[in-house]
Amino acid sequence: MAMQYQAALQILQQTANDMSKRRTRMEELVPLEDSVGRTAAKDILSPDSTPPYDTAAADGYALVSSATINASPMNPIYFRVAGTITAGEEPPLMPPCRGPDGVLQCYEIMVGARFPDTATEHLIHMDACVWATDVQEVSVSEVPKADPQLGNRFIKITKPVTYNANRRRAGEDISKGDRLIRAGMKIRSSHVLPLASVGIKEVAVEPLIRVGGWSTGREIVRSDVDGPTATKRSGTRYTYDADGPYLMAALKEFGAEPHFLGLLPGDDPAVLKKALGETMATDKFDVLVTTGAATPGRSGFVRSVIEKLGGQVHFHGVAMRPGGTAMFASLESTAPNNGLVSFFGLPGDPCAMAASFRFLIVPYLQFVRGEKADEPLMATLELRCSTRQESEPNMDAGAPVEASMGNDCGPLCMDCFRHGRVTASEDGRRKVVRMTKDQGPGKVYPFIEANCWIHLPHGQEIVQGAMVPCLSLSACRDEKWQ
Repeated sequence: MAMQYQAALQILQQTANDMSKRRTRMEELVPLEDSVGRTAAKDILSPDSTPPYDTAAADGYALVSSATINASPMNPIYFRVAGTITAGEEPPLMPPCRGPDGVLQCYEIMVGARFPDTATEHLIHMDACVWATDVQEVSVSEVPKADPQLGNRFIKITKPVTYNANRRRAGEDISKGDRLIRAGMKIRSSHVLPLASVGIKEVAVEPLIRVGGWSTGREIVRSDVDGPTATKRSGTRYTYDADGPYLMAALKEFGAEPHFLGLLPGDDPAVLKKALGETMATDKFDVLVTTGAATPGRSGFVRSVIEKLGGQVHFHGVAMRPGGTAMFASLESTAPNNGLVSFFGLPGDPCAMAASFRFLIVPYLQFVRGEKADEPLMATLELRCSTRQESEPNMDAGAPVEASMGNDCGPLCMDCFRHGRVTASEDGRRKVVRMTKDQGPGKVYPFIEANCWIHLPHGQEIVQGAMVPCLSLSACRDEKWQ
């Protein structure tokens, strides 16, 4: 009797917990730009502050704000421009607040440039930057008591400048020692900005789960290996391998390190046994996957091969549709570290393979990484509609008729998964989902339109308008999910 889906998930989680404890590769250093999508192996602390010193947030003039407190059009405050500071250059030592002639002093400063340093503690710091557009340059003749020998650039301010105006304080963004990324967080491209700004070039991340996979079937060919003009094998008609390329792409998208190990004939257990045995001796993989030859019937031999190799079959057959013939097992590695390798035998039909990947392998990978399984999006189920013109020519043309769900929902004793498309309702207030037209296990064209899997839990009768859980078809969610 097939195992219920929820029970299978519990087995996957328990086995994943055991696998996590056995993993010997704890972390690896990768370049910062390659860390996106990876999981931080430990807390990432800032080695520096940003900005590392006080800088100007605008082009203007650095000055002492308290000197402008009484500034007004009737009482302008004059400053001599002692020099110019540009971004990237070492700032000069701050001169006394007033020159020998008693005129206040400031520095022209460019955005990103450092504020002047004080030579001694008793000097008042320049603590603000006034916008260049908020001042007026004037001649020396307008400034009372100004000595032209001390400089002939002057500005006039007619309103007070607030303390810290246009001044970025050292460490106000990030301080040295701040925790930027928590251990276990998935690194996003947006994280690169703060990490790079404090000089981090490498990041310690958890190692990727290494997955090796085979496609099985004597009729299968690979377009990248055999080419588009591949010859028929011994007169047998062939089909292109869709399972292998999909698995490799999907595994990478969901954060694993995939390796395609080749095509295996679908009627030769000895070839599979040899391939598994050789792979188990290399210690290169944490998970192995085959597609096809997993059915309990005459054409399925994967389980017998696993058992001959001493593997433990945790389940073979899950009460789910499609993908009900999937198998999960553990194999003891013959490599020196003698670890466990997880094995998934998936059905060969493309839709069934894709469903069992999304609802069995993906949760397992998440459990191994210590993550929670994806939270589904709840959406209102809409039935497919046709028109009376199409279905019954004698009826009024254009009048909508709801197509019966029929077998679309599957038997109540199973968890059923149907590909569909989530969109926003017409009023934009809720999410609605509609099944794609052809749910055949061997049909692949519907995957062009679909963006989700609809989960129809066992024991629940599904009717139009029901709220159903949906999981994204891929790791990169469609914008309409947001």
